[in-house]
Amino acid sequence: ADRIGARRTALAGPAISILCTSLLAFHSPSALQLMLLLGNGLGQGLGWPAMLQLLGQWFHRGERDRVLGWWSTSYILGGVLATALTAWLIVHTRIVAVTGFEPAYLVSSAVLLSAALFFFFGTAHLAQPISGDSQSSASSLVDSTAIRMQSHAWRQILTNRKIQVISIAYFFLKMTRYTLLFWLPLYLTSSLGYTQHSADHFASYFELFGFLGPLVAAYAVRRWLGERRMALGAGILFALAFICLLHPVLAGSGWFGAAVSISLMGILIYGADVLMSAMAVLDAVPDHLHGRAAGFVNGIGSIGQTLSPFLVTIFVSQFGWTKLFDLFVFFALVAGSVCAFGARLQTDQTASINRSVG
Repeated sequence: ADRIGARRTALAGPAISILCTSLLAFHSPSALQLMLLLGNGLGQGLGWPAMLQLLGQWFHRGERDRVLGWWSTSYILGGVLATALTAWLIVHTRIVAVTGFEPAYLVSSAVLLSAALFFFFGTAHLAQPISGDSQSSASSLVDSTAIRMQSHAWRQILTNRKIQVISIAYFFLKMTRYTLLFWLPLYLTSSLGYTQHSADHFASYFELFGFLGPLVAAYAVRRWLGERRMALGAGILFALAFICLLHPVLAGSGWFGAAVSISLMGILIYGADVLMSAMAVLDAVPDHLHGRAAGFVNGIGSIGQTLSPFLVTIFVSQFGWTKLFDLFVFFALVAGSVCAFGARLQTDQTASINRSVG
């Protein structure tokens, strides 16, 4: 996104994903299916850094928070709709599916193709500034110069204290988010005794109400906290720790308590998610590094996401489902403490600048 352009990268992602997902509709050996799933993951992963790079180009610092707050609701609600659509397709197409063929993949690909075409034509007239690296690379006649520029750019990312703080906090946050996102229905059925239909219904509250989190974070950080994003992040994560601590009591009180607890966790987690992985990242580095910074932070978070299934299976088998929320309390406290350190760092830097100016 930083080198060849955010729009090109954003379009390459859906193209790869559409190809891989379409091929999954046809019966193929397990090794090929694994390669197609990996390719789909690669295509999906290109989207986040590219989109943030574009939003960083199109909107000024004072505008980004609210824009990102509203924009992020699309992928949260999109996840709910995608799950519902996929479930409906699997139920209604298996009956008529030819052996070895699954039409649900083709429908999903067609939806993504429509979105990609809308993005392609909708952004064709918008200005696409050339990134600093692209301008320098174009004027450079020696490849070694471009390589040194790349090394310097990544050094700026890796040594940036704000990016380090955001990455550590996001590691624990994304691990918690995907654990709840994928394992809530099983927890509700196996631990609380809900039927599968009721469990799916209650689990959907995590995302259905979670879309409010980015909006609350976007307006709060501008209106009451003077862009102190790490301070707000610490407050949200400490509140999340409190809700996770209370969850066994709320969930045991009945369906209403479980619904309230799940909804609040969704609001807090998604609010902290966009606050750190988008708002804080774009402000932590210069414009020409937005793609790299967003990709790095999201990649660190994805390591936590990848570890979450192993964490759940091992922890639950040893201590049970209820104790899993005690682990979430620990994760939220660690991430919140890291954000509090980042807020203190920001305060110290601001005070140092003010003293220098004075």
